[in-house]
Amino acid sequence: MIMLLTLVRTKESPEETAGVLLIDGHPYCGTLEPPVVPNAQHPKGAIPLGWYKLTLSYSSPYGRILPLLHMVPNFKQVRIHAGNNKDHTNGSILVGQPSGKFLFFSMSIERRLVCKLMAMQREEFYLEVTNPERFYIEHDRLVCLPNWQGLLR
Repeated sequence: MIMLLTLVRTKESPEETAGVLLIDGHPYCGTLEPPVVPNAQHPKGAIPLGWYKLTLSYSSPYGRILPLLHMVPNFKQVRIHAGNNKDHTNGSILVGQPSGKFLFFSMSIERRLVCKLMAMQREEFYLEVTNPERFYIEHDRLVCLPNWQGLLR
């Protein structure tokens, strides 16, 4: 059985990229990434749009089990983890409750995400990174939009 996580990028700026993480099509939390266009602070920028296999593994730098994306072009060790602002991204995807340019409750949201994935360890996980236009075309869904607005306030 495959479980699909979808990261829909909803706002891009020269400093950061904000989005919403969906699990099986349902809004789960907000996300924060480096800017799509590389800059001095993030020379690689955000990861490219696409589909990535996702596994859980121990991260030495963070000292805990975290989701790891595989086969991301020009990137190594892209993780999904807790963090509160653009300075914490380090080329990874941050999760939390968005409020302006910050994420709150990120550690508890990360823990719940990891626990949810660990409980379904039998399944294969994939992360789709997309934008609203591609999401609407590929998934033929408009029903999530009201839920996204609540997450982005």
